[in-house]
Amino acid sequence: MKPFQRKRYLNKLINAMGTSDVKIITGARRSGKSKLLESFKSYVIESIQNANIVYINFSRPDFYKLMEYRSLYDYVNSAYKDGVDNFVLVDDIQMCYKFERAINNLQALEKFDIYITGSSAFLSNRKLAKLFIGKTFEIKVYPLSFIEYVEYTIWLLRDLYSF
Repeated sequence: MKPFQRKRYLNKLINAMGTSDVKIITGARRSGKSKLLESFKSYVIESIQNANIVYINFSRPDFYKLMEYRSLYDYVNSAYKDGVDNFVLVDDIQMCYKFERAINNLQALEKFDIYITGSSAFLSNRKLAKLFIGKTFEIKVYPLSFIEYVEYTIWLLRDLYSF
């Protein structure tokens, strides 16, 4: 099933594509940060033919070996492909020890378009300024509004009943 798209947040990510900023998606637990990142990944796959996507989800055991900044940096840097648009998408970045070192160094290379998610508790505005040397663009994700809830319900019913 294709994830429900929260278009106002997705459009913010799309509009920030190609900037040198680290795009940071923050929000409370279960607010939809990971699903937003997945929706953005789907958008890039569908829209950009020359896209190389390095996707890391620290909630999955496949990526536990990258939970130290140097391993993360080396993994992402080795996945770089010349002549294409290179995207780095990291979900639950706070699970990587000293992740800010990896992200700062990857940003300094100026060859990746970087998107990360993290909890609001861990990535507050004050902490963001201290963690990252370069520029950042934060998108705060909130739980569904009433209108989004109605849209989600309609989307879910259409999918279930195919009408």
